[in-house]
Amino acid sequence: MKKAGIDPKILGVVLVLLILPAWEAIRIGGSISPLLMPPLVSIGSALLQGLIQGTLLVQIGLSLMYILTGAGIALVLAFFTLWISNLSPAVHHAVGILGALFHPLPGIVLLPIIILWAGIGPSAVLVVIVHSVFWPVLTNLQAGYRSIPETWRMTGQNYELAGWKFLVFIALPATFPYLLAGLRIAWARGWRALISAEMLFGAIAGAGGLGWYIHSRRVFMDSPGLFAGILVIMLIGSLVESMMFSLIERRTIQKWGMSL
Repeated sequence: MKKAGIDPKILGVVLVLLILPAWEAIRIGGSISPLLMPPLVSIGSALLQGLIQGTLLVQIGLSLMYILTGAGIALVLAFFTLWISNLSPAVHHAVGILGALFHPLPGIVLLPIIILWAGIGPSAVLVVIVHSVFWPVLTNLQAGYRSIPETWRMTGQNYELAGWKFLVFIALPATFPYLLAGLRIAWARGWRALISAEMLFGAIAGAGGLGWYIHSRRVFMDSPGLFAGILVIMLIGSLVESMMFSLIERRTIQKWGMSL
């Protein structure tokens, strides 16, 4: 029996329709300077202009390239670490200690060290993303690995699946709900870290993605462009969550009856 309730999509549209007039009412009623709260028409115009000119599209492409590359590296490292951590109890314990130390540490806190080790530029941005994505993915993979049913492990033994074969054919399907949950957390952390790193490294190196776009709009006191950039960041973040992750969840976990 389906639970009665408001469709999240309809609720989202309603909230947006309420926020937009509220913005204009506060701006006009409070006689707030356009520098602080630009008109919605100006924000929309700046967004459209950035897309038409291609400037904003280039920044979006750079940011997506950075986060996909960093997330890909982090994912490979997480699977490799999961594999070696199960080779020996000592290694497993050591990885657990490292996770307890580094998982709560925001990537942006490491910026001074990253500047010393990786310099300023794309490599530094990638280090921040890898750190932000790696730990939540690894933590969820480990939790999923521990929850593999004993019958699945016995099935793997019967078919003589060991090492990487056990990981691919038994562990990965069994831990997929945990992996997806970890990727959701990693996406949010990685996206925030990317924008923060770009605002710093992009400003110094003279290039970057959406973070650099926002920084440059602030420097030139372009408030409509600044808010347009923030709006794009919010839209991309919510679209990835509501479309990509939700679609994968419906097509896999919910379809297989494996919801956590």
